[in-house]
Amino acid sequence: MTAVPALGGVGVEVICDQCGAAAVTNGCGIHDAEVVYGAVAALGWSGSAFATGPHACPACAECMAGARPPARPERAGDAPGTWVSIRLLPSAAVVRVTRDIDADVVPDLRTALEQALRERARVVVDLEQVHLIDSTGLGTLVRARNAARQRHGTLALAAPSRFVQTVLRTMRLHTAFPVYSSADQAVAGPGVPETA
Repeated sequence: MTAVPALGGVGVEVICDQCGAAAVTNGCGIHDAEVVYGAVAALGWSGSAFATGPHACPACAECMAGARPPARPERAGDAPGTWVSIRLLPSAAVVRVTRDIDADVVPDLRTALEQALRERARVVVDLEQVHLIDSTGLGTLVRARNAARQRHGTLALAAPSRFVQTVLRTMRLHTAFPVYSSADQAVAGPGVPETA
């Protein structure tokens, strides 16, 4: 779960780990950013008393019936160095990520973004297989976006999950990146991106 101050600074906004649904509560006396029990209880969510998950909104908790699958299922051949790939096209570099973006994936993602930015002015990050992103992943995307702008380029996001879109909106970054429904549309850009 992501827990952040609500817009306007009143209350706490929490985001479901599973579906990206967001809800706001009055804060319930929360003064420690790591303790979210009051907000979780007030909203009827399941999960730990702490901001580190797992947590789920009532709909997801009901669907899971108490058994939460791993946020990032392992696949055959799923090893460091295989989570991020680069495809160079005439008009753009496409950086494809094949699992949730966390501290394990960030080093590969950072390296791929740096290489892509050296090769092309337009970089597309294909997030079709990414469900969740943590703060280190988000920071990596923001730094790459800033590096692209310094080089008079762009960094676009393709097919972000509802969770990723909610995190971008919550962190007020939804206007920082052009967002497209597919990598092909992002490569064809600039066009009119979707709104996050």
